[in-house]
Amino acid sequence: MKKESLMTIPELMDFLQVKRNTIYTLRNLGLPTVKIGRSVRFRADSVINWLSELEKTCNSSIKAYIGDNTHLL
Repeated sequence: MKKESLMTIPELMDFLQVKRNTIYTLRNLGLPTVKIGRSVRFRADSVINWLSELEKTCNSSIKAYIGDNTHLL
């Protein structure tokens, strides 16, 4: 079985190269977490998958908004 490590908030901050407040904002948006007691941890593959889905959703929303109005780009 492959051992998968869990990241702490500071490790995730370094991984994503963002500030602590951004991590809290992403958590409020649904970033998957693992709670162990009072500690919060993050799986790298879950974070990457979640961000990929968020990216697809955002791109779809932008395309739907712009529609045939490509002159707005």
